[in-house]
Amino acid sequence: MSGMWTEVIPGVLAALALFVVPGLAVLLCTRVAVPTALVAAPPVSLAVIAASTMVARVTGAHWGPLWVLGTALAVTAVCALWSWATPWGRRMPRWSLLSGPAAVQYLIGQVIALIFMVPLFLKAFVEPTTIAQRFDNALHLNAIEAVRRTGEATPFDTAELLRGFLYPNGWHTAGALVQDLGGLDLPQSVHALALVTMLGVWPMGMWLLIEVLVKPSVAVRLIAGPLMFAFPGFPLVLLDWGLVYPTILGLALAPALAAVLLHTVLRRTLLDSPVQILLIIALTGIGVGIAHPGSALAGLIIVLPVAIAALIRHLDRTVLRPSRSGREVRRIPRGDLVWAGLLAALSLAIAAVWLLMTPSTATAPWSTFQSTPQALGEVAFGGAMGRPTLMIAVVLCGLGLLSAFLGRGRDRLVLLALAGPGIVYWASAAAPEEAWRDLLAGFFYRDNFRTAAALTLVSVPVAVKGVETLARGVGALVTVVARRRRGDSSPRPVISAVVALLVGALAATGLASHVSQDPKVQAQYEHASEAYRTWAISDLVSGDEFRMFEELPEFVPEDAYVIADPWEGGGLTYAFSDREVNRMYMTVRRTPEERYLDSHLKDIGTDPQVCEALPTDQPLYYLDLEEHRLGKDDPEVSGYLGYQDISEDTDGFDLVHEVGEVRLYEVDAC
Repeated sequence: MSGMWTEVIPGVLAALALFVVPGLAVLLCTRVAVPTALVAAPPVSLAVIAASTMVARVTGAHWGPLWVLGTALAVTAVCALWSWATPWGRRMPRWSLLSGPAAVQYLIGQVIALIFMVPLFLKAFVEPTTIAQRFDNALHLNAIEAVRRTGEATPFDTAELLRGFLYPNGWHTAGALVQDLGGLDLPQSVHALALVTMLGVWPMGMWLLIEVLVKPSVAVRLIAGPLMFAFPGFPLVLLDWGLVYPTILGLALAPALAAVLLHTVLRRTLLDSPVQILLIIALTGIGVGIAHPGSALAGLIIVLPVAIAALIRHLDRTVLRPSRSGREVRRIPRGDLVWAGLLAALSLAIAAVWLLMTPSTATAPWSTFQSTPQALGEVAFGGAMGRPTLMIAVVLCGLGLLSAFLGRGRDRLVLLALAGPGIVYWASAAAPEEAWRDLLAGFFYRDNFRTAAALTLVSVPVAVKGVETLARGVGALVTVVARRRRGDSSPRPVISAVVALLVGALAATGLASHVSQDPKVQAQYEHASEAYRTWAISDLVSGDEFRMFEELPEFVPEDAYVIADPWEGGGLTYAFSDREVNRMYMTVRRTPEERYLDSHLKDIGTDPQVCEALPTDQPLYYLDLEEHRLGKDDPEVSGYLGYQDISEDTDGFDLVHEVGEVRLYEVDAC
């Protein structure tokens, strides 16, 4: 398993085109300004991809890249007709969250950050041919292969792999497209998608969120790039822990959703052009939700305190203040009433979804692990789960919170935005084991790792607020000194802009170098690489097992049915050997016949009942993998004792091929 990272470049380019082009076309035809349309495109692109899967399903066609192209053209055409061929559309204003110069400033800082940070991510991924040796990856890799092989790509189709009704599969459809367009193998495609998600999609969404919450100066925008990687939360916690790819993609997209809604709440743009704004919100929300509903709710929770504060301020200005002043309550304009109703509806809707998205405790095993002061300290200063936090991040977060607390109006936005994710993180990390802990953090399964990652989405703007406060102080001091030396003369705007760019670039370079070379940061990326290393006995698939997957098609016909223990990674026979397998994932619901098979497989030569759960018209094979089990599973508890102690001497099993301790048997008993 080896290769050069340059081999992944076609996949990176494919992923970039996939995330940008469809959404950019749709947004431009919805009168969104070019810089904003470029940066906000990824969630809209994912919504277009989701729509294309549904269209293909309705027509009974095999879904693929051409369906995405056709759907994007159709949606773009409809938006263009509305925008330019109707009097209502022509009256729509140009919608913008981000100016062109601001986007360029963020981009410069991001490029500086990537120069220093990309080597750390590549070090964590080890090689382009590795896979994440983690629990959920058995499902995710198989889901990509199922989408490509069957052409059935809707959330309903992917749910059938788990024998469920609906499964958000935005990451899986994107992975299938990257593999098709990039012409890469599955592991390389996944790496390309992960790199673009964490190093491209996430920063672009954060630019929008930072611009809405802070609107920093030129130099600070450049510093924002490397500052995003100075925190131990997102994406490092998820990169290190479980590689829950859909959650990573959802959280990367969530800042864009939060920014769109915050801009709407703060500017009342929904009243000016309701069709335009609702379309943008809907497409962005669908894109984030199809990646991961919990991540979408994380974005909404950022908005909730701001929406409530805006509602209170609006009611105070339009209803309560005239009454307190002794004047008669004036007749409230219809627009003010509508806006109050919309703010109330938005707040109630977010709160209702928050309280309803609670899984059962069986799927939410994470317990508290720290005290309330520790959790609140991490909320305030950018920490995550007791992991090392850079002092510069701690100082900047503290300065940002202090500035927000002492400030007025917009200065307090970051404080409000921090409230929702902060409460969720505290609930998962330190709250008592009560029912209301499930209500607060249940949408993320009470999972400390995911809530810590979500917290970073607002910790970054808080730190940027700290940098902006510091920059304003330094700028004011420089101005005072300059005036004393030169009188009332002030530098030309062009000179000031150039100086700001140079100062920002130098500061961004210094910060990126500091973050990337810090021993604690490097140690965390090195620890994350353990998820990708294929040891002799690994969590999911060992080197010998990979070799068997590659060689298996030589010994097993295409129409064969392979039996394998999913707790030993056997489900990946589907993804890497292109053969049908009995169980793609460990926790798929089983029929009584399947449970009997799993408990008595080794008795297949003497017990005819075992064959009842197996197809009668396909050649049967059994793949005996190495004796490692995911999550230290006990086969007696999970019901897979029938896979134990099978050898060439077992009745009904004929040895066909072996690689090390991995053996392939033909089953001739049914």
